[in-house]
Amino acid sequence: MTERHPSGAYALGVMKMEVEGRDSDRFDAIVACAVATLDETFAREPRLRTIAFSGAHLSPGAGKYAPLRFLEMGLAEKLERNLPFLLIVTEVDLSSSSLAYTLALPSQLTNIAVLSTQRLDPEFWGDPPDLERAARRLASLMLHCFGHLNALPHANEPTNVMYALEGVEDLDGMTLLNADQLAQISRTLPREARGRSTREDKPGFVLRMLLENTGAIAQAVVRANPFRLLTMMPTMLAAAMSVIVVLLFSAETWDVASAVSVPQIATFSLMCLASAAFVLYRAFAFDTLLSRDRRITESGIVTMAATILCLVLTLLLMFVLFGGLMYIVIITVFPERLMESWPGTGGATTGVDHLKLSLFLAAMGVLAGSLGGRSDSRDLVRGVLFITEET
Repeated sequence: MTERHPSGAYALGVMKMEVEGRDSDRFDAIVACAVATLDETFAREPRLRTIAFSGAHLSPGAGKYAPLRFLEMGLAEKLERNLPFLLIVTEVDLSSSSLAYTLALPSQLTNIAVLSTQRLDPEFWGDPPDLERAARRLASLMLHCFGHLNALPHANEPTNVMYALEGVEDLDGMTLLNADQLAQISRTLPREARGRSTREDKPGFVLRMLLENTGAIAQAVVRANPFRLLTMMPTMLAAAMSVIVVLLFSAETWDVASAVSVPQIATFSLMCLASAAFVLYRAFAFDTLLSRDRRITESGIVTMAATILCLVLTLLLMFVLFGGLMYIVIITVFPERLMESWPGTGGATTGVDHLKLSLFLAAMGVLAGSLGGRSDSRDLVRGVLFITEET
């Protein structure tokens, strides 16, 4: 089991992922200058060192460059190189779910940030080219993202690297990383790095990592917000509602609800929730958890646990909402005479019968919705799960 990079320092990887290759020398020079600035900034933290290397080539999909494609490739490289932190730098524009473009997307859950140099050079905006200025801007953006990976909050001062920038020009003044922030990074570095790993089959390792990172997992779930995630999955909601409406007006459904016991309905509901969570996890989670040498990392365990918990809570929220809605519909829409005569196993007029029917419909809706939810935007859902903010 390793706790640090083999050198004894915490490594901040900077992976260059050139896509279009139109001006490779200039791109390399900008990144090299920015990395040199990072080294100067962290000179007072001997445990932190920067490692720059080139990543794999990435082809665009439908003319756009999705940051999460870079993130997925970075996860594998981060695992293989045993890097606690990774900054992925590319020269192309990154698409955004809510903005016209984004300069960077840090992911505190995975300890990876994706950054673009496309708009950092004044030449992009019609001014004379300025390589040094572009490199300074990239260095500030790197520091800003690394601060997010280490849980630094935004600062109000425009000169601070953690200022909540709104435009590229803001990066020109964001040069200060004060002593308090450096001290906070120094304190939280071992915890935020989450670099422990094991190649051996130790059953207690996963459980111990989960217990020690309970706070980080909870923060990731709160940041993703299950309610927000649910609103990002309209296909899942539509599929669930379609199945529920059909079943609600089926006599056989009322037969099932009136004949089964409450424990049976509860067990069936749990089975549906577990199955739905498995389906969504396979659809939206990142697959990279083990290295080629079968090593599992603390960071991978935290990412997996936070993803599963967030999806389960989202499905549970959906189950509660649909169950409550169906109960209201049943007691307000259906006449009592119909409830007495429709079920072939006897009347379904009591509150317990209505509760069992509501739970059955909600469970079936969740299960059907998870199958339909696979068609929802993968990047959009993953963005909610894994991205800390769009910078």
